[in-house]
Amino acid sequence: MPSSPDRSRAALLLTNRLVPLGAKPLAAREFWQLVERVDPADLLHADAATIAERAGVDAAEAARYRTLLDAATAMSFEQERLADGGVSLVSALDESFPARLRDRLGDGCPPFLLTAGPVDWLEGPSLGVVGSRDADQPALDLARRAGEVAVRHGWSVVSGLARGADHAAMDGAHDVGGAVVGVPAEGISLASRSAAVRRRVHAGELCLASPYAPDARFSAASALGRNKIVYALSKVTFVVTAEDGSGGTWAGAKEALERRYCPVAVWMGDGASDGNHALVRRGATPITELAQLLDIEDLGPRPPEPEQNSLF
Repeated sequence: MPSSPDRSRAALLLTNRLVPLGAKPLAAREFWQLVERVDPADLLHADAATIAERAGVDAAEAARYRTLLDAATAMSFEQERLADGGVSLVSALDESFPARLRDRLGDGCPPFLLTAGPVDWLEGPSLGVVGSRDADQPALDLARRAGEVAVRHGWSVVSGLARGADHAAMDGAHDVGGAVVGVPAEGISLASRSAAVRRRVHAGELCLASPYAPDARFSAASALGRNKIVYALSKVTFVVTAEDGSGGTWAGAKEALERRYCPVAVWMGDGASDGNHALVRRGATPITELAQLLDIEDLGPRPPEPEQNSLF
């Protein structure tokens, strides 16, 4: 279906996490299943009975959809408030939404993103860089050099904004004037409380992209969802260091390998951790020179997403 203002508006209302309501917004899988059945624009002005017929849902679900769709005025006010602070709301049905996310995440793709900064950076070739928050200095230096190498090759850098390897890679990219995409594990309003983050967004040096409510707090589940987006936005994701069998870096890399979100490269040069060796045994590409990251080919078709509770 081609993009249209009504289609995007209906999609944003049905997945609304900006305005608290008495109805639960559609999760990612629910949303994409609905889109398979009906154009959301066809529900925008329909009554509950018509929604039930067009969407193929029962009366209770139709009432839920109608409640969500009735929040248009409140949603518009909240969007204006966010826009005054430089934050935009992008539906997954908009042409400006990064197609790579939908292609790679399937029905697990978030139905919207809140963005701040140059949104076109979400589409170009990019290197994802991930690693432990408690990485030692050699690993931090490696992450920083990886960011520099990516930028000098014309790529952007995608990171999760966490301390440690994430920040080191971002700093390396910024040092050589590169584009950086940050995907926080909390809401975009909370992430923007950092003076450094605000300064870089306002200077056009950083694009933030979040699938969560603006004031959503960090959780283990949101960190896992953030990891998915980092991998899915990246041409290649580079694991600097990971613990064997535990931690967010391990969990994110393991899922990305299993679900084929993107090619996963792992450092296997001096100082490579046990977790790095374990990821290579699971199918990650071993890297001993950073220039090798630029030559890794894309993956083939992504297998179907397994049934699971949505993180969005």
